[in-house]
Amino acid sequence: MSALADKIPTMNAADLKALRANAARLLDSGSPVQVASATEIIPLIDARLEEIAAAPKAPVVRKRAAPKKKLEPVTGHQTALPGKTV
Repeated sequence: MSALADKIPTMNAADLKALRANAARLLDSGSPVQVASATEIIPLIDARLEEIAAAPKAPVVRKRAAPKKKLEPVTGHQTALPGKTV
């Protein structure tokens, strides 16, 4: 296997789709070495994408925001606080 084929299990779905698109493009317009490499990794990419699609999705848990504290309304000017003498 090539070094790229070793990295396929660690890639996410978006990266695998981009890699597959590039490999398909190389099948049409690549050098003989690129065509051979693309032919080797396309089945591996497809198998990994099927594994990802078949894996159960983790449920999304959304936390509720903490309730806001109710504050007493402020009266008077902030500089005229009780207990302070001028």
